[in-house]
Amino acid sequence: MKIKNILMSAALLGSLASCDMNEVYYSDVLPDNLVHNEQGVFMLLGRAFNYMETTRAYIVYEANEQMADVFICPTRVTGAWFEGGIHYNAHYHTITPDHQYSLNWWDNVTTGIANCVNCIDQIKALDYKALGIDESHRPMHIAQAEALMAYYYLRGMDWFGGLPIYESQNDPLQPRATMKATFEKTESLIKSAIANLETRKTVDQFMDGYFRKGAAAMLLAQLYLNAETYIGVPMYNEAAKVCEDIINGVYGPYELDAEWQTPFGFDNHLSHENMWSVVLDGIHLLNNRYTNFFPSKIANYFGIKTGYGGGANQWCLAPSRNPEGKLYKEVNPEIKLGSPYEKFDDGDLRKQLYHYNGNRKYEGMFLVGELSDPRYPDRVCVGTFPLTMGKPLVINDWIAPYSKLVENGGTIATKAELPSTMENCAEEGDGVRIIKYAVPDESDNGLYMTQDHPVLRLAEAYYTLAECKMRLGDKKGAAELINTVRKRNFENGNDPNPVTEANLDKWRMLDEWLIEFLGEGRRRIDLVRWGVYHTEKWWDHEPTNDANMIRLPIPTSAFGANALLKQNPGYGGNELTPEEM
Repeated sequence: MKIKNILMSAALLGSLASCDMNEVYYSDVLPDNLVHNEQGVFMLLGRAFNYMETTRAYIVYEANEQMADVFICPTRVTGAWFEGGIHYNAHYHTITPDHQYSLNWWDNVTTGIANCVNCIDQIKALDYKALGIDESHRPMHIAQAEALMAYYYLRGMDWFGGLPIYESQNDPLQPRATMKATFEKTESLIKSAIANLETRKTVDQFMDGYFRKGAAAMLLAQLYLNAETYIGVPMYNEAAKVCEDIINGVYGPYELDAEWQTPFGFDNHLSHENMWSVVLDGIHLLNNRYTNFFPSKIANYFGIKTGYGGGANQWCLAPSRNPEGKLYKEVNPEIKLGSPYEKFDDGDLRKQLYHYNGNRKYEGMFLVGELSDPRYPDRVCVGTFPLTMGKPLVINDWIAPYSKLVENGGTIATKAELPSTMENCAEEGDGVRIIKYAVPDESDNGLYMTQDHPVLRLAEAYYTLAECKMRLGDKKGAAELINTVRKRNFENGNDPNPVTEANLDKWRMLDEWLIEFLGEGRRRIDLVRWGVYHTEKWWDHEPTNDANMIRLPIPTSAFGANALLKQNPGYGGNELTPEEM
């Protein structure tokens, strides 16, 4: 297979094994002539790691956020973004084996694993002595691919259950392993990686996109935290021990960043908190996916004049208010999930309109309210739909077709009668938009889409340990851990609504996971772990009450490629038996 126009930046090729690598462009490189020195080994690894950029895009939106209670892609009143109903299927949990999302997710997981297996085979076959590479570095090189493979197995278990297990690219086709065997394979990969990876040297060490011991340990904590979901065996004590060791520096030095923006800011490769990030180079797919949240004329608000084509006005947060503007938590207090924007306390520094303040600084994490900046009269995002045409666009935390009211030329008499569903109900400004990765103005245009995307952060160790403590009976200790992270989100650390032993229950724990990790691709996993993914209601989503729906369908096309595969129960065809699951 010919590899064309691969750019591996100095950031990605960085500091592992004391390699001093400058930025290199490679064209028309064949695998069998790629490796001439240790830099070539990192090129092999880099190809596997580069694939993460595509994978994260699917994880963040389509699987773990859109199928949960936080992100939606409603059809706008103009008919935009229906796209054959694929977003409805995700929201209502009606994915089928022929659905594009099912194919996307399966292909991303299995291709990611295959890339790692191929990479390990090639590294094992290299003659390090002839290449002038220190033989003691080989286990660390292999450990990079093992940790990445474990990440894909984790996501595969989250979505599909047991997966085929391959030890070499020369293995014959394999059937799906049981969840227990897949769990054990993942655990062995992570433990091997931890044993052989380098330890982060200082909290100031440049993050280059590769694994260190701490990041692999965080994967092990994920595995143990979700063990009851995977294999029916609670492993909260084990998860807690790993997280305690991470926090205490056993796997290297990490610190919570003092400001909430730092893990996502323009210099987030220097974050003390980020443990493993996707390094963006070239196509910037992940950042481009975030532009799907933005209104079409948003460039005017951002103050960007060059190199930006506008937003897609597609994704938004699930609404917190009904068409009359009333909070769902007050109108329907029995519904505990959803309403993501209003889960943030009013004093939370993130819960405000995003402004870029110049010199890499910004405030707010949302597009909400009128999209205008009083500091710059010309920075106004105007509407393009009939109801908002030419006016300053206002982003509302509801989904309601106001253009269908009688007062606007429609046939519906009152706001109380307006529907609020996924289907043809969203006006141009409906749904709060998230900006987790800042957009600079024209003065700093060169920073646009340069942030790395953190996959693992130290904050996750705090929240994982907190959940484990809560489940094991130590609510006070759990509250202290969460509050340690929460306080940076408030002026002078004055949290008006701290977690306490008295107010911490499963709903508050789920809310805290939502608030801290919104848009980072884990929400569905948390809902499944707490048993509410298929049993609870949220905006325009009725529970299926079908535990089979926790696992997603293997795509139809996969069976053509591997006849040994069997389908998950509930989706028809040649399904797994209980003994095979």
